[in-house]
Amino acid sequence: MFELPETDPLWSVNKNLRDAPPTRFVATQAIICAVLGLFAFISFCVLRCNFPNIFMARLNYLNNSNKKFMPPLLPVKSLFGWIPVVYRISEHEVLEYAGLDAYVFLGFFRMSIKLLSVCLLFAVTVLSPVRYHFTGNYDQGGDDDGDSGDGTGIMEDGSGESQTDYKAFMWIYVVFTYLFTFLTQYYLLDQTKRVVSMRQKYLGQQNSVTDRTIRLSGIPPELRDETVLKDHIESFNIGKVSSIVICREWQKLNHLFRQREIVIEHLEYYWAEYLGRTQIDSLNIRPFVSSSLALRNGLPPSDEENRYRDETTSEEESLSESLGERSNSSSPDNTQLSESIISFSSTSHRKRPVIKTGFFGYFGKTVDAIDFYSQQLAVLDDEIVSARKSHYPATPTAFVTMDSVATAQMVAQAVLDPHVHFLITRLAPAPHDVIWENVCLPRKDRILKVYYITVLTGLLCVAFIIPVSSLATLLNLKTISKFWPDLGDFLERNVWAQTFVTEMLPVYLFTFLNFVIPYLYVWLSSKQGFVSYGEEELSIVSKNFFYVFVNLFLVFTMAGTASNYWGYLSDTKKLALQLAASLRGLAGFYVDTILLQGLGMMPYKLLLLGQLVQFPYFRASCRTPRQFKELYKPPLFNFGLQLPRPLLILVITIIYSVMSTKILASGLLYFIIGFYVYKYQLIYSCVHPQHSTGKVWPIIFRRVVMGLLIFQLTMAGSLTFTNDYILATCLAPLPLLTVAFLWNFQRNYLPLSFFIALRAIKDDAVDTTSRPNPHSLLTPTKSRTIDERREFNQNYQYPYLVGALDGPWVALDGDQIIMVTSDGTVRKRYTFNEY
Repeated sequence: MFELPETDPLWSVNKNLRDAPPTRFVATQAIICAVLGLFAFISFCVLRCNFPNIFMARLNYLNNSNKKFMPPLLPVKSLFGWIPVVYRISEHEVLEYAGLDAYVFLGFFRMSIKLLSVCLLFAVTVLSPVRYHFTGNYDQGGDDDGDSGDGTGIMEDGSGESQTDYKAFMWIYVVFTYLFTFLTQYYLLDQTKRVVSMRQKYLGQQNSVTDRTIRLSGIPPELRDETVLKDHIESFNIGKVSSIVICREWQKLNHLFRQREIVIEHLEYYWAEYLGRTQIDSLNIRPFVSSSLALRNGLPPSDEENRYRDETTSEEESLSESLGERSNSSSPDNTQLSESIISFSSTSHRKRPVIKTGFFGYFGKTVDAIDFYSQQLAVLDDEIVSARKSHYPATPTAFVTMDSVATAQMVAQAVLDPHVHFLITRLAPAPHDVIWENVCLPRKDRILKVYYITVLTGLLCVAFIIPVSSLATLLNLKTISKFWPDLGDFLERNVWAQTFVTEMLPVYLFTFLNFVIPYLYVWLSSKQGFVSYGEEELSIVSKNFFYVFVNLFLVFTMAGTASNYWGYLSDTKKLALQLAASLRGLAGFYVDTILLQGLGMMPYKLLLLGQLVQFPYFRASCRTPRQFKELYKPPLFNFGLQLPRPLLILVITIIYSVMSTKILASGLLYFIIGFYVYKYQLIYSCVHPQHSTGKVWPIIFRRVVMGLLIFQLTMAGSLTFTNDYILATCLAPLPLLTVAFLWNFQRNYLPLSFFIALRAIKDDAVDTTSRPNPHSLLTPTKSRTIDERREFNQNYQYPYLVGALDGPWVALDGDQIIMVTSDGTVRKRYTFNEY
């Protein structure tokens, strides 16, 4: 057997390699994951039929927007009938039903499937058979029965000819490193062209207020007036300004509305207690599905729908009479989703609830609860009306709406002022995407938030090194024996205990950390002072990928296979060598992890476990109509939580593509399952309310390129590990070519990933000065994209300045809310868009 002498500097790396896992455990892990995934899949199919309003919740959202743009309806009574429908949904339909961000996200999965399929084909037909011929192993890293155990994968014949043949075989590593690098670049560039082309076409046809608006920051004090600022911008002769909203320090209004929300919550609770909850018919999507289908086919409602509607009529009339209802809208459409009624009927003639006004409601005078909070609400409303008329200091931020999309694009890319940090232009977020609480902050407060959250994020990343590296020691029996000799001796004597501690436990703990910690970064990003939810989401993507890559990959990898990994991290000469050695020892671990996350855990995303777990508890504890409506809100799809893990798995798969065919196969399986899981979620169960611009693609591109560089560094280290310095030198041009590839993207494709080319803007999407209100000519049915329909008739007015002061909700009737006012009750149409 070929072994390195102790005098060789590589011997100190080789001796720390993790013990190779037995092949039988990979099969065991695959069986466990398959059972877990199959259980989740069957559970979803059954639950979807029984609770369609949870698992197809996005249809509620779209139904309140516009029925014309509904995705294909799924059969409710068929367990597996949804699969062919989802399978047949094309890329263009994804764009129409879910928006550009969903198109980019699913396009990343589609690209990964194509790339890994081609790489796996080469690995199975050429690379693995050649490797087996020379080494006796299909994969490098010692995870097969015939491995020598030294990590080199060389057969034990002891001859110099074996070593010579092995070195000759290593040439194939050089060839396939080049091949897989070029394949990755090809598919990455191809997908980039598709995204850029579709983005230009998609956004170029839009004419929403968002597409014509820029966000202007760094406005000097002398320009913080709407008229003065408008004249100043138009003096540049780059276009006309339609409207300007200068953001002001509206913290007083924010405080008043927060108090009002608390009072409304109390008032709705006591109204529900007084009226009584006589019946809550859970919203059922079946009447909606059948009636929508009938509407499309020109058929009348079915007998079942009519019978269901008749059963709710008497309760509706009873409620209206008891509250003295006055309606300001037409009766609800019988074809709407929720024909069921939550009625809080007063027929029981309950006594009015009372409270004590003293300390925590236990002392003081006893008063009528509804009257008490109604008076508080009236006082707050008077204060809000008065506060709206007050003057507030202007901030250096404004939303400037231009007369056309082309003008807005030109202004967004222009340098308006010769002074640094003055009149900085950016494309504006959508009105519903603006975080007005942060916009209202003074500039210094917002900058302070950005800096201290950034510092805290870095400190947390450093702090997580300790638990992650401690977890990584479980991967290596040698390391366990060094830090805990008694446990090491016990594990060495008990094979099953050793398998559990070194194979199963790290995989599941790794998956748990990968799931829990990202939520901490979501919370941190929400406190960072971003102006829009879109910017916040992109920041979450970057933070979470940085965490999973640095802590759960680099630190975990280095710590899991070397007891003195800090020494290697501090020695750049040994970094590539140690990384290669570490990855070779962790091949089995990453096979197990990818199988668990793809085959085992990915189907659980269909179950919407967050919604499913909370539903029975909150369903039983719902006391007010608002709480009930909140219960049926579609869950939000956050790319900051969903994208980093697939990105990391693609990076890991690329890094191992030459060394391990098993990881290639596991990665391909992960992306195939993930593609259809996320496709279903984005179209039928979740909503992504942010304005879709596809800006997440540059993040994906750069992270994959970084994975390519690590792949090349790893392969160079792997060749150096076997003293093949000439072969390692042959890989030197690859990093240079990869950096040039990235430079080409940054220079030529990145601008098209942020802005719309003027030639891409359709003539009919450009407004003229003769159109003072472009939206007056548009209707939701004429709008061409989901964002146009969602942003129909929106503007950049501060919501608390112009929003209606609605009363408490006392009942829901279909898609209408029944609210109490001083004059009786009033109906208002409810849509999920309001959230």
